[in-house]
Amino acid sequence: MSSGPHAPTLTLATFSAGERASLWEQAFPVAVWRTVLGAGTVTVHVNSGSGSGSTGSTGSADGAALVLMGSRDGRREALRPLTVGSHQICLAREEHDWLWIDGDVRTVTWTAERSVELAPVTVVMPTFRREQDAVAQAGRFAQMECVHQVIVVDQGGSLAEHPGFLALQESAPGVRLISQPNLGGSGGYARGMLCSQEFPEDSVLLSDDDAVISEESLLRMATYQALAAQPTILGTPLFSAQEPLRLIALSEAVRANDFQWHAADGVRAPVDLTGTSPEDWDFLRPRGEANYTGWWATLFPPGTVAELGLPAPFFLKWDDAEYGLRATRRGYRHVVLPGTSVHHPPWDAYRTQMSWTSRVLHRNRLATAAAYSSSRGVILSSLMHQCKHILSGHHLTAALWDDGIEGFLAGPSAWLGHDLERARAEGQEIVTRWHEDHPVTASELPPARRAPLPFVPGVLRAVLRLVTPDRAPRVVVEVTAEELHWHTTMGADAFVVTGAGVPDGAAHLVQGSAARSLLLGTLRRHLRMTLRWPSLHRRYERDLPRATTEQAWSALFDRAGSSPEAEGGR
Repeated sequence: MSSGPHAPTLTLATFSAGERASLWEQAFPVAVWRTVLGAGTVTVHVNSGSGSGSTGSTGSADGAALVLMGSRDGRREALRPLTVGSHQICLAREEHDWLWIDGDVRTVTWTAERSVELAPVTVVMPTFRREQDAVAQAGRFAQMECVHQVIVVDQGGSLAEHPGFLALQESAPGVRLISQPNLGGSGGYARGMLCSQEFPEDSVLLSDDDAVISEESLLRMATYQALAAQPTILGTPLFSAQEPLRLIALSEAVRANDFQWHAADGVRAPVDLTGTSPEDWDFLRPRGEANYTGWWATLFPPGTVAELGLPAPFFLKWDDAEYGLRATRRGYRHVVLPGTSVHHPPWDAYRTQMSWTSRVLHRNRLATAAAYSSSRGVILSSLMHQCKHILSGHHLTAALWDDGIEGFLAGPSAWLGHDLERARAEGQEIVTRWHEDHPVTASELPPARRAPLPFVPGVLRAVLRLVTPDRAPRVVVEVTAEELHWHTTMGADAFVVTGAGVPDGAAHLVQGSAARSLLLGTLRRHLRMTLRWPSLHRRYERDLPRATTEQAWSALFDRAGSSPEAEGGR
């Protein structure tokens, strides 16, 4: 923060043109910032591409080819020509959603006259046997001036003697290491959040070890948070690490009727922003209020952990959503700030649905729904999805969900806060056993077709399979891990999944006998959930808050043989 002649000048956003710079970073989302700036004035400082007043081959020497642009509701408008230098914009007269500079610019900086101090940032970063990612990520954070300390929670036991990490700690004393057994994402974040309370004046950033965020994005988040009158948790738009301008998710919320997360804006599927500008970004306008943010990069204001407690002990999946719902109940807002970004390797449906994670995902969703609502809407949603899994041949997913339902039905005392050390192994055991009981390889099947069956014939074939004897497969569909969906395999007698990270010959045989057994079993489980829901609601509503306290987590760490004291660092 620098001082102007009359009042402190707070930098809201800075853009520097470069090889990978994009309009996403340069454009100013004025509609979002207006919520914390009110009807005041912002100043835009512009330098042209040449750095000496010229705007390049199409610009004049005084920079007049630069134009202030605005967009709203998909309409683009040239507001006024600009010269190199500083220009004030009155927000009270500004009705656009976005402002940006059209022309050959080198730097653009947006500032406001505000007296506010940014809190230093403590970063909490769990990791599990991804040494290269962890060292690189911790090193990036250690170089950021706004970061006070980086708490690395190693749950794979591979960093304490790692040469790269030891060298990093030697050069960056603010990097601290905690080693503990693998207690999942929630266990890693809980441990780091617990240690972060040594510095209660710090904001706390939760970050994956492979989610890359720039210092500029972090500064924009911290600035917005400091200006907000209401306690505000800041999230980050998620972009693909492989395709840097491919937007995967922005603002999200958990629906109250069925407890499924969904977009709180128009980002229903990944969007490529290449070659676009703000008038094309109408899908970013909010359609509802976010009530959680993804923990690939989430910034808590100071005091959040002390007030709200630690994550639910879910191992992984739904810990971020549950914490967001808890925060919303306590009066916190959630804002995902356009113009910021985090780049993360994208997930695909195969690794999400047909791996051990699917079991805990569904169990944790049901537990969260039971703790926060007496409505049975989540049961109907669960049953509908299970029927789609079974009809489309995603029988491994259905089996994992069924086991998750059984865990949920056992009640919180059976697993909540007690299964973190074995949750992954138990889920993987189901996957291994399923593959052993259903051995099939792609080479054993007829040639596969790339196109899925038309929807109606596919549904008819799937339903007919439920009432006919098993037979040799005739229709085989090949899909990539990214394309895997219930409608892409519906009606196939077998399907083969291809793509990076997928085991060779990942083939799935779809048999009517297995489908019938799964359907009957899941109908019984959903009936039991329906009948027992009032009791389950009371138990999870009572026990989940108890499991998120510092005392509960400290006892859990003690049982796991993990000392609460951090290793290394200052």
